[in-house]
Amino acid sequence: MALSVLIVGFGYAAKTFHVPFLQAMEAYSIAGVVSSDPAKVESTLPGVEVYNSFDQAIAEGHFDLVVITTPNHLHAPQAEAALRAGCHVLVEKPFTLSSERAEQLVALAAQLNKQLCVFHNRRFDGDFLTLEQLIAEQAVGDIKRLESRFDRFRPTPRKRWRENAGPGSGIFWDLGPHLIDQVVQLFGMPQQVSADIRILRDGGESDDAFEVTLHYSNITVLLGSSPFEAGPTLRYALQGTKGSYRKYHLDPQEDQLKASLSFDDPDWSVAPAPQYGKLYLEAENKTVATLNGGYITFYSQLATALVTNNAEALPASGQSVVTVIRLIELARLASEQQQTLSVECS
Repeated sequence: MALSVLIVGFGYAAKTFHVPFLQAMEAYSIAGVVSSDPAKVESTLPGVEVYNSFDQAIAEGHFDLVVITTPNHLHAPQAEAALRAGCHVLVEKPFTLSSERAEQLVALAAQLNKQLCVFHNRRFDGDFLTLEQLIAEQAVGDIKRLESRFDRFRPTPRKRWRENAGPGSGIFWDLGPHLIDQVVQLFGMPQQVSADIRILRDGGESDDAFEVTLHYSNITVLLGSSPFEAGPTLRYALQGTKGSYRKYHLDPQEDQLKASLSFDDPDWSVAPAPQYGKLYLEAENKTVATLNGGYITFYSQLATALVTNNAEALPASGQSVVTVIRLIELARLASEQQQTLSVECS
C-alpha cells in the first residue's frame, strides 16, 4: 500500500522538488495539501484534499508522511507536531534554526519510533557524486584545498520571505546548509570556522552573500555565494598533491524539474558534455564526465526507510544534519565577531 502524504505549503519548493516525485512513484500517494490557495493546488493536484491550516490537517486527516515546505522558522514546530501526531517527517532544509532544537527533534523521533528526514537533495547532485568519486579514487592525490560555490546573478532584492528581514531568512540559511552538508559528508567536522556573511545589494534586508572557511588539519575548504556572478558559475575547485579538478555550472536536475522534463526522458539528470569538469594532472589534462544525478534515489531511499522503519536507510537523517546546524550557528557567530572559532565536537 502506498504511503499517504501530506504536503505542508505549496510554493516553489513543494511544486518543483517534491510533487513530481510523489506523483511519479508508486510508493507514495498525495492525500492532502496545506495551502491558503486551493485553486493553485487544484490546478496541479486535482481532487486532492486542501486544508486551510496545518492544525486542521493534522486533526482531521491520517498521514504516513508529512512533507514540510513552509518558511524556515516554521520547520521545527511543524515537524514536532507531525511527529507527535504519529507521522514520519520529511522537512525542507534548513532542518531547524538552532542545533538545540535539532537535537530535540531527533530525540523525539527516536522516542516515538518515527523517521525524521531532511531534504538534503544535493547529496544526490551529479557533480557532487562525481566529486565524491574523484576523492575516493585519490584522483588529485592528497587533498589540500576545496572551493565550493553557489553563485547567482540577482542584483536586485525581491520582496519575499527568503529575502526579507526575519528569522531564517537570507542566503546563508538558504544555500549554506547545502554547501556545508556536502563538506561534512566528505570530510566530517572541521576544527575551526571563519566567516564573512553580509548584505551586498542596495536595499537588501537579509544577508545575500557569504564566504565561509572550514579549517581541517590538512585541508582548507572555502564556501561562498554572491548575487553578482553573471558568468559561468564555478561549482567546485579541488586541489591536491597530484593535480586539480575544476567544475563549472550547476546540476541540471532543478532546471529540468522546472521545465517538467519526464523522468523517462533520456536527458533526465544528465549533465551536457560541454559542462563536464576538467582534471589537470602534471603530465596530462582530461575531461571528467559528470555522473548522473539521483534525486529519484533520494525519494526511493526515503520510501524504503519508511516502509521498514529503519533510520539507517534514510537518505539524510535528522541525526546526520545536526552537525550542519551547529556549523551554521558557529559561522554566523564567527562572522559577527570577525574571528576564527574552534569547533567543539560533542
